Amino acid sequence: MAALAVLVVLAAAGGVVRFLGARSDDAGYGPSYPAADSYVPGGKEVELTLPDATYEFDLKSGKVVPADTAAWYMARDRSEFVLPEDSDAFVAPGEELTPADCVRGIDTEPATRIAFADLADERPFCVRSADGRDIVVVRLIEARSEGGPVTAAFERYHSER
Repeated sequence: MAALAVLVVLAAAGGVVRFLGARSDDAGYGPSYPAADSYVPGGKEVELTLPDATYEFDLKSGKVVPADTAAWYMARDRSEFVLPEDSDAFVAPGEELTPADCVRGIDTEPATRIAFADLADERPFCVRSADGRDIVVVRLIEARSEGGPVTAAFERYHSER
């Protein structure tokens, strides 16, 4: 009987802790990101080329940098793009992708792999930064397998919310 009483107390305490940790603006308990319609262009589209796997795309600055030097990056391996674990991604089902489409896609169909083979005909995909304030829409232009050059076009968007 005493064990049952302890379990009831622990369960109630857990519920209180969970209740106290909830925020009124959250539908769930995950991070809160800016609204889908709050993103504005962050500059002109830029086309960049990684010569090989010793370089990566710095998504914040819109430049090619040596591997393992950018905080928010997109690298490549033999057959796909590699993203930071704290970033979210979405591959568009068609030819168009807006920041609002990106947010909705990440919320409903997040991508865990961005394989070159899935990006034929410049099919766009997007990457959202860990804090949710930046989104990059990417179109693969050309990728050579086995570690060769990869060229992609980037459109950056930012939200102040």
